[in-house]
Amino acid sequence: MGAYFNIAGRKIATHHLVLGVLAAYGVGIKAALPKTDKTQAPPINASSTEEGDYVKQFLKAFEDEEAKQKAH
Repeated sequence: MGAYFNIAGRKIATHHLVLGVLAAYGVGIKAALPKTDKTQAPPINASSTEEGDYVKQFLKAFEDEEAKQKAH
């Protein structure tokens, strides 16, 4: 048999207390982390405007093709 604590007149198993503490710890960390916008793409660091335009066109074509595949 495991150990129990008497809390508010009820017997609570120690492993339940540990799970509750770990869950609270995880929720606290999740709440403390900064919120990030995952929809924003990283900046394109091109050496020239032509290169930047090419990359933008390539990404647009890729996204269009991906949308077509999802539609089917």
